[in-house]
Amino acid sequence: MKWMLQPIGIALGVIILIGFFLILGGQYLKFSEEARVTPTPVPQTPVITEIPTPEPTPETTIPTPMVTTPPPEPTPRGSYAEDATPIRDPSPYVLPYYSTVYNPKGQYFPTIFHKSYNMDFQYEAVYAEVVKAPLIIDFAVSPESSSPIRSFFLITIRDNETQQLLAQDGFFRTYSSNSPKRFYFSSPGKYHINMYGGFVNADLTLRAPNA
Repeated sequence: MKWMLQPIGIALGVIILIGFFLILGGQYLKFSEEARVTPTPVPQTPVITEIPTPEPTPETTIPTPMVTTPPPEPTPRGSYAEDATPIRDPSPYVLPYYSTVYNPKGQYFPTIFHKSYNMDFQYEAVYAEVVKAPLIIDFAVSPESSSPIRSFFLITIRDNETQQLLAQDGFFRTYSSNSPKRFYFSSPGKYHINMYGGFVNADLTLRAPNA
């Protein structure tokens, strides 16, 4: 009997070894298969790299040359007259009054000033600039009283730049009661016409040629 057990034991050992090797072989094949399978990569969220927007290159602007336009030359105003600041001087002067009957035929000079005054012991004045002679000054006086002391009118012409007295005339007091009267100046210039009176109405007209 003993001799029979030995072969059986050897056979069992062989079987056990074969089973062990089979188990080892299966594990090896399993690991080999897993090694051959390529793992699926985990999807990653793409990182967007921001590309900086290049700043626009400024365009080269050709500078516009500055053209200086000279101011227009002033248009000559010509002869004119306007209200002015009066001179408070009631004195009569012994001066040529330039009264004329100047009225040549075919010549009529434009009116550059006309105004009526109610003189009640106040001063009035007119500035006249004449660029071409003559200057003609007409004035007419209507008294409110027949008394030469109560109603009066005085008109004095001066050179506006030098204040030189050029002429004087009037109504009543030291002057006649004639009306209208006229001044005639044969030179261009700048004239100051001063008036003073009381209890009269005076009408003043200035004429001169256009420039």
